[in-house]
Amino acid sequence: MIPVWGLVDDRTGHTGQVLGVIGKLGMPYLLKRLDYNWKVHFPNQLAGASLATLDASRSAPIAPPWPKIVIAAGRRTIPIAHYIKKKSPETILAYLMWPQDTKGFDLIAIPQHDGPRHGSNILTTLAPLHAVTPETLAASREIWLPYFHHLPKPWVAVMIGGNSKRHHYTMEDWVSLITRARDLAGAGTLLITTSRRTPKNALDLIEPMLSGIPHLLHRWDSGKDNPYLGLLSCADAMIVTGDSLSMCAEACVSGKPVYIFAPAHAAPDKHRRMHEALVKAGLARMAEPPMALDWKPSAPLDDAGLVAAALKTRFPQITN
Repeated sequence: MIPVWGLVDDRTGHTGQVLGVIGKLGMPYLLKRLDYNWKVHFPNQLAGASLATLDASRSAPIAPPWPKIVIAAGRRTIPIAHYIKKKSPETILAYLMWPQDTKGFDLIAIPQHDGPRHGSNILTTLAPLHAVTPETLAASREIWLPYFHHLPKPWVAVMIGGNSKRHHYTMEDWVSLITRARDLAGAGTLLITTSRRTPKNALDLIEPMLSGIPHLLHRWDSGKDNPYLGLLSCADAMIVTGDSLSMCAEACVSGKPVYIFAPAHAAPDKHRRMHEALVKAGLARMAEPPMALDWKPSAPLDDAGLVAAALKTRFPQITN
């Protein structure tokens, strides 16, 4: 019997959360890739604890021998997780997001910016969970360092997200971001990566601003390997746009100075709450002048380790 199952689907963010906690558990595991049928569009209450929403022909088998623990993330995994619990009541169910209905879960991990939640089975994390760890960064450093070694230091990474449905960056914001990054890097190098949400007009504005200074600019649609993990592992400091909570959290694993660029009009309340929590914990600072490289975070962020430790403490049977 494999003691740990991770329920994952095609949502990369959900899979990263599950893998992050599984990696910290340090136990043999199986990833159960799930695919769904048309019934998944209905409320979970209609499916109950069943496999009714599952496309069995394209999904990993959900059958005995049952694991000691199931770790899941994402609304669509909930009926399958409850089905496993119904068939195997001794299996521990851990869910890594807010499930709306907390019944049936042995542990629920949610970031504090989602609002106060109360219950004996609820664990609050500082930020969203993800799969970036010191180990993955060390491995990425080995791969990417040769690509950067010829560039003058310090290396300042700039991780650029983009607009959401309700919150948008202005052209003045993009100018401010690159100006502050240039000031922070001094005579060093800017290592910039973008995302699918980065507006084209922002890139058209940013690129000329890099003229005459050492830089690397990765466009997400270039077809080239994304150096994102390389930037996290190799940079001396980083600036992250605050629209992506995951990027903010992942940057804080690095143990390097992290600055969050988040103009008020481009950040919803939930995002600002997390930014404030990271700053209060000494893990990041807001990207407001004056900015400097001569400080270190209080400690690398390790929310996945917090969840894994809680599971082992609360349910020692999973390691026996």
